Amino acid sequence: MDIKKKALNCARSFKRFSCRVAGFFRKLGTEKDLRYVLNIYLFDFLWNSTAGRWLVRKSGGRFPRYPVFLEIEVTTRCNLKCLICEHTYWKEPSRDMSLAQFRSIVDQFRPLCWIGLTGIGESFINPAFLRMLEYVKRRKVFVELYDTFYFIDRATAARLIDLKVDKMFVSLDAATRETYERIRCGSDFERVVRNIRTMMELKRERKASRPEISFHFIANRLNYLEIPDYVDLIASLCGNTPVRVQFTRMLHQFQETADLFIEIPPEIIAEAGRRARGTSITLIWNEDVPAVKPPISRCTAWTMPFIFVTGEVISCCASNEANARDFQKAHGFGNIFEKSFREIWDSGKYRDFRKRVLGGRVPAACVDCPIFAVKPARRGGPTAGR
Repeated sequence: MDIKKKALNCARSFKRFSCRVAGFFRKLGTEKDLRYVLNIYLFDFLWNSTAGRWLVRKSGGRFPRYPVFLEIEVTTRCNLKCLICEHTYWKEPSRDMSLAQFRSIVDQFRPLCWIGLTGIGESFINPAFLRMLEYVKRRKVFVELYDTFYFIDRATAARLIDLKVDKMFVSLDAATRETYERIRCGSDFERVVRNIRTMMELKRERKASRPEISFHFIANRLNYLEIPDYVDLIASLCGNTPVRVQFTRMLHQFQETADLFIEIPPEIIAEAGRRARGTSITLIWNEDVPAVKPPISRCTAWTMPFIFVTGEVISCCASNEANARDFQKAHGFGNIFEKSFREIWDSGKYRDFRKRVLGGRVPAACVDCPIFAVKPARRGGPTAGR
């Protein structure tokens, strides 16, 4: 790399750093809560920035020494039978996590900067869910949810605004009622759209910045042609409010959903980008969309463990939606209702897992990872668990 390119890269890095510093002080001025703002920026640095992920990898698993990000599945009950979801096809019993169980987990993570409370179920069906949200928000934790918005009526939307839940992704996978209700069996497109409008209106009335509303579209054979029109739909719902729209293809193929799997064509991606220009919409093509995957040695997702409603601890959420929960449990690290997370995290099995990932070897639990290059290490393949 010549001197001019090095200088340009340095200038760009300095500009990004300066923007982050300025953003930190702007956020601090708005929120007036140092602990909360530090949580936001620590998550943004370690999870979203290249420098943060590089630091995690170069530390050899020693930083962070203990997870400060966490995902908890609070229920496996659901009111829908979505064609693209493993929940429709599995034999896993439906159950809720109790508030006491939830607290016992959260209390083992100090500090806790960020928490995701979406699993394979509809979180708002759990009668204790709003109290769970209240509990973590008292800890100044950044809370992120994915939800269908089926149950987010005016009263629930107002409660979420009052609690200052930080970020919600609306799981909406079509631009038309016909396609949406074909994919998300049992839902009601007009009801969901009405609930979205209500949330946006309440936020404007209250001049509330939270929850930040984003949208999540899982592309499949039934809906991918609607992606450009979907951008238009979101623009009509949100007006001038800045929103992000995240596109993901189906994470995994299994027998019942294999015929729905599709790669998003480049021309569809280009047209969606064209439709978004001049709007307040930012399009995000999730990490599973690019055909060329990075090596698993670049993975830092193990810094955010995922805990099933039954207490089993797995490395991250990327192995979900493969209709292989028995496989996930078999390659998990222990049950948090039977031993402390500290014991699980420091166990030989968990340490060996982190060592393998950082060393570029594919652990058995990751043989079907949709984010990183794991082939030919498929389940039962020649390098699985090496």
